[in-house]
Amino acid sequence: MNYNKLGNFEAICLIVVLFINHLVLNLPQMILDNSKNASILNCIYILALVLIFVLLIVKLLKNFAGLDIIDISEYLGGKFLQVLIGILCIIYLLIESSFLTRMFSKNLFLAYFNDYPISFIVFLFLFVVVVANLMGKKSIIKTNTIIVPIALFSILFTFIFVADLLRVERSLPILADGASTIFLTGASNIFAFNGLFFLFFISPLLNKKEDMPKIAYSSTLICGIFLILSIMALVFAFSDIYSVVRISPLYFIIINSKLSSFLERPEIIFIFIWTLSLMSFLSIAVMFILNIFKKMTNMKEVKTLSVAVCTIIFTLSLLIDNVFTLEKVANAFYKYGTLVLVFGIFTLVLIGANIKKRMLEKKQNINYKE
Repeated sequence: MNYNKLGNFEAICLIVVLFINHLVLNLPQMILDNSKNASILNCIYILALVLIFVLLIVKLLKNFAGLDIIDISEYLGGKFLQVLIGILCIIYLLIESSFLTRMFSKNLFLAYFNDYPISFIVFLFLFVVVVANLMGKKSIIKTNTIIVPIALFSILFTFIFVADLLRVERSLPILADGASTIFLTGASNIFAFNGLFFLFFISPLLNKKEDMPKIAYSSTLICGIFLILSIMALVFAFSDIYSVVRISPLYFIIINSKLSSFLERPEIIFIFIWTLSLMSFLSIAVMFILNIFKKMTNMKEVKTLSVAVCTIIFTLSLLIDNVFTLEKVANAFYKYGTLVLVFGIFTLVLIGANIKKRMLEKKQNINYKE
């Protein structure tokens, strides 16, 4: 398999696509519930924290150019650690995919397709994913490069069309429940940048390995800017944003913006774009699951396993029937799963691998002098 096909823009789109799907579902609401009026300041703060984190990760990855976190795990702890990290990554992607699919399907069911069972909607998503993976990685990556910019523009339009409703005074008191809401408990909101999960996997895919810093910083800034814009639109434009029941915050913005005066049911256009975005992420998630499994087992061909993977996602996505339980569990996994795996375990593996590399190099230098 030839990995050297990703340009910088394609790599950025790979990292951003997971963030987009959470942004159009419930990410803004999670930030608002946690930080209230201080959400905008909190987003600026967590963006600064994540940029520092990315600076650290880029430096740690520099010594392992062309390797992903699975390869680095094997270097650090042998086959055992490689398999362990590989299993954790697969579980993370399976659960992420399952929750996103179910929650998006639930929204479609409530808004448009309540005559169809949710299982049918989920099946349609996963059928597309199986076909995409059978077609190959190149088609998935190219399609994602088209869908991600369109999805970002759709989110930008949601901000533009409520610009005349923006009132800064709606964010008062600016510190909400106090500075601790922003700087202490609010620091955990770095989970919003869970698209960085793919940052640990793209090095073998890059055309130019030396461009990793540009890709990392660019994707982080894009996510940060769009998160801040989304929160600003909600906080500055709607005084009752904390109490209104809605399918998703961005959906709420669309149906209450002046765009509805130009188009009849404009939200359908945005839902269609976001549906494509979810299909793109699911295809990418399954693609990486298969690649990780291939490295763990040394299998030559894993495309056909996409059916089995999608069957697992289908089953997991339908396990929880209660809507409120589903949202609670999904949000908890999204937050703590990301904090533990992406910002915790991956970082520790990289630090450990760098320490081992330095110790080995130091030992080699001593032996050479002797």
